[in-house]
Amino acid sequence: MVQALPQYSEQIDKLSLHVEIAGKINKIIRELGLRDLGQLEQDLVFGDAGTKEVINFLRTKQDATPENKLRLLMIYSAVSPEKFEGDKGSKLMQLARLSPDDMNAVTNMRLLEGSSDAKKTSTSSFSLKFDVQKKKHASRKDRTGEEETWQLSRFYPMIEELIEKLSKGELPKNDYPCMNDPSPSAHGTPQNASMRTSSVPAAHSMRSRRTATWARPRNSDDGYSSDSILKHASSDFKRMGQRIFVFIIGGATRSELRVCHKLTTKLKREVVLGSSSIDDPPQFITKLKLLTAEELLLDDLHI
Repeated sequence: MVQALPQYSEQIDKLSLHVEIAGKINKIIRELGLRDLGQLEQDLVFGDAGTKEVINFLRTKQDATPENKLRLLMIYSAVSPEKFEGDKGSKLMQLARLSPDDMNAVTNMRLLEGSSDAKKTSTSSFSLKFDVQKKKHASRKDRTGEEETWQLSRFYPMIEELIEKLSKGELPKNDYPCMNDPSPSAHGTPQNASMRTSSVPAAHSMRSRRTATWARPRNSDDGYSSDSILKHASSDFKRMGQRIFVFIIGGATRSELRVCHKLTTKLKREVVLGSSSIDDPPQFITKLKLLTAEELLLDDLHI
């Protein structure tokens, strides 16, 4: 009788589709050796691997695709830019067998790290410091108190840590100055605050949160349709605190979008991400190849 139910057949079809997709993904992972490559990338970011492991991978995995080798060297140059100074970078280029055009992306990662001479002579009260977490070989630290994660998904964008510190009011003012100091209700109450603050109501936005006409729920409420999602989301946002707006100049990634969605639930505050563009990996690499110390005209961009 259960098999005769229409819902049973529908769920079986969905399960079969997911099994088929998972099988195709696992096949691609095995053929391209993405498991070993992904593990090495994670170890580089968290400081568990270095030059020896990178060279060993490039020597033993000569059949790796240029895209995978390019991504590996980009990560390595971001974590350890000093390893590409002088002829060190050219030797890695030869070992990876990448084209000069591809190696421009690797070399330009050092431009994002910034010049040490410029940092020493800079006297401006405001500066963009891209290397805040790159003073050590570990660009990221394992986060304590987080749910157990897969070894191949330990990485988290830097924006996640910055937003959490912003919510707590712990961002260093020297690196992130404010034109107007935020009110105490703009961020969460510190743990070491006095007991008198326990009676203070949770922060909330005074702005009206009326749902737009296009976002008003209709008749569907199955939990999966867009109407149902918007219905529950709009009601949840009314109970949240002040919004957090983040704007990234130069382009944001999908992982950063995912982080903002995650932190909206975690912080009980709507996190809105804006950017000059949303880039997928090929677009990011294209922009990185065009990055230069000289002025770049808009006519030079062909994306």
